[in-house]
Amino acid sequence: MSNTMVAETSLRPETIARETPKMDLLTAIRGRRAVRAYTNQTVDRRTIERLLDAAVEAPSAMGLEPWAFVVLEGRDRLRRFSDDVKDGLRRGEGESSPHLREMLADPSFNIFYGAPALVIVCATSRQTQAAEDCCLAAQNFMLAAHAEGLATCPIGLSRVWLNQPATKLRLGIPGEYVPVFPVILGHPAERPASHGRLAPAVLWR
Repeated sequence: MSNTMVAETSLRPETIARETPKMDLLTAIRGRRAVRAYTNQTVDRRTIERLLDAAVEAPSAMGLEPWAFVVLEGRDRLRRFSDDVKDGLRRGEGESSPHLREMLADPSFNIFYGAPALVIVCATSRQTQAAEDCCLAAQNFMLAAHAEGLATCPIGLSRVWLNQPATKLRLGIPGEYVPVFPVILGHPAERPASHGRLAPAVLWR
């Protein structure tokens, strides 16, 4: 499928060093937010590949690097997929709650929030730690995107739909891939303020 890219990116450390903008790590960590409003501007594939190069710098157990990335592009296309996800959730696929049911009943609600791209971090191994490693790669991806002035938001609501065999066939996702961490990417129309964080619960022994 021409609009679906299964990205098996090779590492390009010299490209990362040359093109990645400078931002203090703690500034990136404290400034990143889940953004749910995007402009119409697209994100070019070169930029996405650069962010994926940062993603695969994440640690992985036993050095297996059990991840692959599926990139779905197009605001209108994602809107159609949003309707499919919502239909499935209304039929009881996945967890639900009164608040979620109210959101799903709103025809204007788009679970992908008008973003131009969805990046799906997939586990390529059945090893128990593979999903954890994918989440580490996703965090790198989101921090790198923030450092470039872009915005992201994890979309857990789409995970059940993405893991269905019919969806994988439709999107060209290999059957052995396990979608773990779907995250939208785009240019922010707004950046929400921090709600703050609770102090870490720490037990010194």
